[in-house]
Amino acid sequence: MKEHNSRLEKEGDLQFQGVSAKTEIPPVHPAISEIIFYAKDKAPADEEYDPDDNKELYSNKIITQVQFQDLLKLKSKFISIIGRAGSGKTVLSKKLTKAFSSSHRVCIHIKFMDMNNKQPLTLRELFLDNMIPGQDEKVYENIFNWLKKNDEKLILVLDGFDQAEYTLDKNCPKIKYDKCVPEKQLIHNLFIKQLFPNSLLVVTSRPHAVLYLPEPARPQVTYALGDLSLEDTKKLFLAFADEDLWRKINATSSQMLSMCRNPLMLQMIISTNTDPSEDIGDASTPTRLFATVMKNLTYSHNFQFSETMDELARKLQVLAFAATKHGKVVLTAKELRDEGVDPTTIHDIMVQLHCHRRPINSRLFEGNTKFYFCHQTFQEHLTASYVVYGMPVEKFQEFLETSLFQEHWTVVRRFVCGLLFDLESKAVSGDLQIKKKILKKHLIQQLAIISEKLMKQHEKRMKDSQLFAFQDDEALTDKLLDLYACVGEGKDSSIATKAAEHFPTTIKLQQPMNSNLVPGLCFVMKHVTKQLDWLSMFSCLLDANSFHEIASVIKEMKPGQIGEMEIYYNNLQPSNIDDVIGLLRVVRDELWMGDCFIGDDGKRRAANQDERSKIQSALNKLQTRLVVHVDFDTRLRSQKRIGMNETNSKKC
Repeated sequence: MKEHNSRLEKEGDLQFQGVSAKTEIPPVHPAISEIIFYAKDKAPADEEYDPDDNKELYSNKIITQVQFQDLLKLKSKFISIIGRAGSGKTVLSKKLTKAFSSSHRVCIHIKFMDMNNKQPLTLRELFLDNMIPGQDEKVYENIFNWLKKNDEKLILVLDGFDQAEYTLDKNCPKIKYDKCVPEKQLIHNLFIKQLFPNSLLVVTSRPHAVLYLPEPARPQVTYALGDLSLEDTKKLFLAFADEDLWRKINATSSQMLSMCRNPLMLQMIISTNTDPSEDIGDASTPTRLFATVMKNLTYSHNFQFSETMDELARKLQVLAFAATKHGKVVLTAKELRDEGVDPTTIHDIMVQLHCHRRPINSRLFEGNTKFYFCHQTFQEHLTASYVVYGMPVEKFQEFLETSLFQEHWTVVRRFVCGLLFDLESKAVSGDLQIKKKILKKHLIQQLAIISEKLMKQHEKRMKDSQLFAFQDDEALTDKLLDLYACVGEGKDSSIATKAAEHFPTTIKLQQPMNSNLVPGLCFVMKHVTKQLDWLSMFSCLLDANSFHEIASVIKEMKPGQIGEMEIYYNNLQPSNIDDVIGLLRVVRDELWMGDCFIGDDGKRRAANQDERSKIQSALNKLQTRLVVHVDFDTRLRSQKRIGMNETNSKKC
């Protein structure tokens, strides 16, 4: 066991390309949820294209949230841990191995990519030859006999079942320990607990591989991995980069921090910002980030392409667009070869998997070996690149009118805007300039249409005295914020100015607010000069960073430019009190706070006495009629209050 664990230690938990750890890797864990996994003939979620990559896996199937320590107390005999590419399955499996080993149990950790044996073998050969190679035959025999007699102390952690090159059959014969059979029969007998029946079996995988296991071979419990918390993200980030880079990203492109919650994306962002390509500049938007990553792959030590990156990228763009258009993320080797791409040379960009059996009425894929982009956002960026650089102008015009502004193309649309609007300052001629004008026209039209619909719905509510009926607004607000994200991705001030002209005078932001949408909202709000009647951030669950970003823009507005504002039910930290104070000169009538801070106990609280004193002191320096509702019973006013005839509050 010492030799086995020593080998795991040497492999390392995280192997970042282009960056190495500066300090010891801290104990960080992604969010872990016990979920209801098996549903009748449901298509695998990670084989279908989902335009919102920030949604939680199976969020509507969560039974309960669990902690890492809870996994060490499991009573089930067979569990699976699933998650998207780069979510931390392998890291978690190694941490489980180390934790179980320290509890005086025998824990064997093996990757499926290290197995896939072509010749028949015994269970002893599968495990012990893999676990501790080069031992005497007598040693193997003694160890294996002990494991059979003491299997209640045995934990088998099998990592990456999606990389197995076989499918488990429904009618697989039961076997004995010394039987020499194909590897898939050994695995099947482990799954049905025919072998080592009292052991704990932990299998990690992308979801598609375990979704169609035959019923007797299914895990008893399934856990889904989500993202790292912001706190754990920062810990992991600082293990590989310095705090200056964290502060820089936080200040210039905070949406990158939410992308860093996926360990794979954290790797890319650190590598890109540490040694960016000279002709890309700062990677302050997702569009710039992925353009830089694609450039940096040229310098990868794994670079094995027989052509230039530009030539390969053009082929991948065609493949990505076709996959996105047809709603899939999995490609066959034939599809790659038909486009002139050698599947054996693109492992930096695409990941290989092996097809598992599916029900007859499920979508089928040809062949055994499949490929998917190492992160869905790569597919989306390459798809957008095809739209911008590969699609003829006539087709581009048609695509904008019929498809681009549909929900299916949400993320692709942002990248298209980023690529076209964020072109270098030098003059751009030809088709790109034509496409830029066409896109600008359509985007501004969409902004005007959505904003007008929002304002008409608000006027109707006021007329019908339905002050709190915001359900009809939610879909429109989501569309508007997505369009603002497009504007922010392009960093074109002329478009932001036009967007600001159509900014609704009354708006209630998302509940909760997606942090990736905050930069776009702020970029547009910087250009808003009109008077706003009401801005609600009620129950947006904004964290300290997102609120600071929004407040920093608002405090630069004209005095009294916003009539009324709501910020209660958010996740602010004590440091945000300065942001709240910055709002006081801009809000004219009422500022509703309520339970907007997070206390030391993790529960929401109203402003405490010290924070109230700071607000009151700041108010006393202003000549304003503003009323600050710090909770439902306490109101603060300026000692230099003007306009003493108070209007009746419209809110409670």
